[in-house]
Amino acid sequence: MKKGLIKIVAAAMAGLFLLCGCELRPKGTDGPYEFPLTIKADFNEKDKFWQTNGSCKVKLENGKAVITNRKESNAGIAVPCAEYRGNTVNATAMVSSENDSVRLTLTYDIYGNVSYVTVASGDTTADAESQISGNIEIPANAQNAKIYIEASDVRDITVSSFEVSIVGDFNDLTGTPVEELADPTKTASLSAAYADYFKFGVASPASVMTNKNDKFRKLLKTQFNSVTPENELKPENVLDASKCLADPAKYNESPAIHFDAAKPILDYCKKNNIPMRGHTLVWYSQTPSWFFYENYDVNGNLASRELMLKRMENYIDSVMNWCEKNYPGVIYAWDVVNEAAADDGGMRDCYWKQVVGDDYVERAFEFARKHGPSGVQLFYNDYNEYQTSKMGDILTMLRPVAAAGNIDGMGMQSHISSGLDPNNYVNAAKTYADELGVVIHITELDVTAPKSLNPMYDQGVYMKKLFSAIVEAKKAGVPIECVTIWGLTDDMSWKSSTKPLLFYGNLSPKPAYEGVMCALTGGEVAKPADYQEPSSDLTPYYEDFEDKKFHGGPRYSAVLKVVEGGYEGNYCLENSEGYAEYDGYSIDVTQFAGHTIHVSFVIKSKADVCKCTADIDGSWPNIVEVQTGSGEWVTGEGDYKIEEGTTSLSIYFESSDMSPFYIDNIKIEAVD
Repeated sequence: MKKGLIKIVAAAMAGLFLLCGCELRPKGTDGPYEFPLTIKADFNEKDKFWQTNGSCKVKLENGKAVITNRKESNAGIAVPCAEYRGNTVNATAMVSSENDSVRLTLTYDIYGNVSYVTVASGDTTADAESQISGNIEIPANAQNAKIYIEASDVRDITVSSFEVSIVGDFNDLTGTPVEELADPTKTASLSAAYADYFKFGVASPASVMTNKNDKFRKLLKTQFNSVTPENELKPENVLDASKCLADPAKYNESPAIHFDAAKPILDYCKKNNIPMRGHTLVWYSQTPSWFFYENYDVNGNLASRELMLKRMENYIDSVMNWCEKNYPGVIYAWDVVNEAAADDGGMRDCYWKQVVGDDYVERAFEFARKHGPSGVQLFYNDYNEYQTSKMGDILTMLRPVAAAGNIDGMGMQSHISSGLDPNNYVNAAKTYADELGVVIHITELDVTAPKSLNPMYDQGVYMKKLFSAIVEAKKAGVPIECVTIWGLTDDMSWKSSTKPLLFYGNLSPKPAYEGVMCALTGGEVAKPADYQEPSSDLTPYYEDFEDKKFHGGPRYSAVLKVVEGGYEGNYCLENSEGYAEYDGYSIDVTQFAGHTIHVSFVIKSKADVCKCTADIDGSWPNIVEVQTGSGEWVTGEGDYKIEEGTTSLSIYFESSDMSPFYIDNIKIEAVD
């Protein structure tokens, strides 16, 4: 490109991004610009670089935005960032709220469909500000991208700052068209291939059914023979807020409902004779908090147990039977209760537990059996359900439900990674079936692509192992009746950055799809043309961050930054933010497969304990634990044997209570 033209393009781009509220920075004294750096919401002026999201009101006070009169969980404010497609971005907000937590969510259009991806979440109080921050990759084919602030409860949120910025080099896709969609009818059908074993289902948003582009519907109809609505039958989309809040006396015991969101999916399934799983009746999340209060007033008192049981029964009755009356035979199974088990043991603390009590799960199934249409199966549904400790809690909770004859199936969500041993997974399915006398649905399957040299290929190899184990379990008598993939394409997934599904964003099949098919045919997943042979280089790995760079990466929503104050040199790595203690610094150690590694490091944190952990789904074995509560530098070291043939393994550092930690002088070496 000629020098004069470069100046014209740079000037045009500078004008464009200044108009959208972005900052520009020179890459060098006489070099080109990096575009753009940051979009900052300006709360001194209405709608300046931000917009209202959902049904709410926004008051500007002293440079802050106060979000009030929120009607649903997604009501908040958004920063549009459509020009950032194809980039990884960081979103950061300073918030205070009476909601227990607030989250940042990315939404975008993808070929006419709408997708939602959680960026980060954090605990909040009304008395002090909390920083919510995380990184997310926006798909290259995304349109109208924006990141918004929301909370599951509908209380007010005060925001003092909110910005979205580019992470790393800016990938300029300005003027670049989205990919052409592949013809989905050219790909062999999964549901036909697995017809002798189980239904092969998919989760879909209603936008697929209303989309002018029919290729997504063709993909659905070609590949799948069961459908689960992603959000459209969750309580917040079924409860009629306007009617309940306008006339609480009329709807006090029997809340008003509507099916505006779900009708497009119900209509499509009825017309095309595709059975549907109803998801979900009773859930702690995506159920508005006003539902649990006297007179539906969140500023009043919580409803009594007796009143809440009446509301629960009438809601379950009216939802199940409206669907059966208007769409007879379409819904063949309902997730009656979703995610009632806590991650740290026992039952999850939530409004249902607080208002009704520990028996709310039993009562929900009792009402569903009493009022549910004949022949419709009743399921409990949960995630991390294959983990031994959580499985024990779920079994304890469901045994009285099973004894009463009120449950037909266990829904295993199965949001997993390739670190999960397929044998442990199918053994968990067998345990549920044997202990409770129920059938098994795999309800929300997605598998995070490994951070390896060949992530798509390695994901495909794992999918062959996983589905081979599922098929063998079915042959051995484990009553697996349906497997549902949680989304049509990677770009539409709620975990889009992890590329967890069977089809690329352009509808073409991935090696993951091939792996699922190879589980039946016995074939091998084809190596791609750009396949890289795994390294056998056992050169020790060392990082002291003196070059101001880090060579690992964030786990989930961790925020990583090289900062001053190193243990011996000038710099170290700071790990902060995220939404769980396991959001930490991750390093790929696959090259050491078949060897014992020795890991050493220095670390400091105000957390009582920091850990180095092997990223093996379902067990997460600790390599070393370090007492760090003093906030001083502490040395940690430990050994770990990596199994021969491991195609992808990372280790990660984490803190016990999400406190930031600082790490330096990391060394990993083979010792055998």
